[in-house]
Amino acid sequence: MLIDMIKAVLFVGLPVGVFSYVMMYYAYKNGYLTTDIAIEDAFKKHNQEYVSLSRKNKKELRYFHSKWISFGGGFYGLVALLTFIIIELLQFTNFWLGVTGWHDVAALFTLDSLINMFIDAIKNMVAAAVWFTYWPDVFDTPNFIAWILVAYAGYRLGANFAKKHLVTQRKCKLNAIREAKIKAAEID
Repeated sequence: MLIDMIKAVLFVGLPVGVFSYVMMYYAYKNGYLTTDIAIEDAFKKHNQEYVSLSRKNKKELRYFHSKWISFGGGFYGLVALLTFIIIELLQFTNFWLGVTGWHDVAALFTLDSLINMFIDAIKNMVAAAVWFTYWPDVFDTPNFIAWILVAYAGYRLGANFAKKHLVTQRKCKLNAIREAKIKAAEID
């Protein structure tokens, strides 16, 4: 059980936490989310007037934030987006590791290959949307519920750290501006 929890922290908690931090930090920094609302309330419908990270504003969002919202936002959407990225990267890497010559690359541009890539992308989106059925096949663990809880803890820690980091940055900038104004007033 202890070894399984260590694996859960390393393989799920840390990646989800780091991804959560990055996504939330840029959501706060770009003004998609406000630091005035708790993260668990940010994706609720009654807070949509304070939050531009929503389906209504999806066209104005950056690419990954738009995809996050497409998958539902919050913890579920974040893990679905991370799952989609991992599936796509694995397929991309496997393709390039299997390339034996230019004919493999040229075969990508046939109509049949383009249709297959489109179908694969749809299948990957479905697999990502139901990520809770994808990951048990990847991580053979008897405690999958514990792994989901570790992922959720990583999500919350990453989100809270992003919020605190941004608030601290803003306070430091405000303090620097105040100090500069005080020094400028002393010189005059």
